Amino acid sequence: MATYTDAKTGQAIFGAHNSWGRTRSPKNIAGPPGTAVSLLANTNNLLAAGTAYKLEGYATENQRYLHVLVTDLHDTAPAALTIFGYCHAFEKWFELPQSFDPVGANSGPTAAAITVADSGRAVAAQVPSDREYRVYHIVGVDRVAFVHADDTEVDVFAACSTF
Repeated sequence: MATYTDAKTGQAIFGAHNSWGRTRSPKNIAGPPGTAVSLLANTNNLLAAGTAYKLEGYATENQRYLHVLVTDLHDTAPAALTIFGYCHAFEKWFELPQSFDPVGANSGPTAAAITVADSGRAVAAQVPSDREYRVYHIVGVDRVAFVHADDTEVDVFAACSTF
């Protein structure tokens, strides 16, 4: 993502305007429908000391909801997938909360983590109940990143929507 400077205010603008607008149907953040996201093996690239830490993960285009589907690749019992958020205003990554109530209190949130059970079936033979699907409220989150130690254990699909 390129950084530009606003001619009137002198403030940095993070990238050219590129938005999905208001979306009713989730839009895949990794590319065309059916594209899995790339997983980070750890949080090292999310540290401010990294040269491209602001560009890790995927842009949310200021959407309201993050939809995540995790599938078992039938290797071993997968470890948990952890989801992180980034806010340009803070220039920091943080654990995305498991639940967030925009009207009420957001006290002591648990980090968003998804564990899918070992289905015991090859991917082509899996049934819908072999997958884990979650929806997260991500108002104000500019980027999301997915951390899993072994990208051969799971496939992760992510999309964003306004409604």
